[in-house]
Amino acid sequence: MLRLLTAAALIIFTMPLQSFEASKKEMPFDFKVMPQAGTETMEIELLLRNTANYPLSFEFRTSQFYEVNILNQNGEMVYSSSEGKAFLQAIQTIAVKPDEFKVWKEQWDYRHNGKRVKEGEYIVKARLLASNLNGKELETKAESEASVYIPGQNPAFRHVKVTGENGLYSVSIEGRPKNGKLWYTVEDGHNELLPEKGVSALSNNWENYNIKVSIPADKLPENGSVILHLYEKSHNDGHIINSFPVILERR
Repeated sequence: MLRLLTAAALIIFTMPLQSFEASKKEMPFDFKVMPQAGTETMEIELLLRNTANYPLSFEFRTSQFYEVNILNQNGEMVYSSSEGKAFLQAIQTIAVKPDEFKVWKEQWDYRHNGKRVKEGEYIVKARLLASNLNGKELETKAESEASVYIPGQNPAFRHVKVTGENGLYSVSIEGRPKNGKLWYTVEDGHNELLPEKGVSALSNNWENYNIKVSIPADKLPENGSVILHLYEKSHNDGHIINSFPVILERR
């Protein structure tokens, strides 16, 4: 009887390792980079998801879990997530249960060597720096790549800051509307939450604007984003120009 129990325990213990060994060519996890380009910053999410039916334990040699590099069309690197950072030189471990995921976030302000990069297509490359998985050495580092279009600098709006939540927000921004007035609406991507409002400018130079936004609780989306759309209107025909979306809150 003791022999049978020992054998059964051995089989239960080794099943995850056998599954991992069988999946070396097709790893039991997904690693993806998901960049989202805004008007002034790029939000970069890195997703590590366990696709196996057993727990995964990722081991890292330092406190740096990943590396993100962004390259322009000439292949020149314009951003590195590790540049200027110091990492703890000690083994770190991350455990991920089946169907669970770990998310990291990075943010880039489009500046390289003190200047904003040019408008255009860029390549975002991410690499998971785990050295071992469930006690076994990872011979190949998981990588992910995505292309993203970085917009040009808006000539009318810049340097936005948002505070607040749950329908009450304060937006600080620098504006330079050529026609003496800026306009804004608030929506959730599908429905208008606040109708169009106008704010007069004092001059044609850059100046600070503070916009207070109040949205009734019953109008707020349960899931999604609350977005403030700033814009000017063309002097000739009243068409919207220099649109500048600002995310007030992700719900």
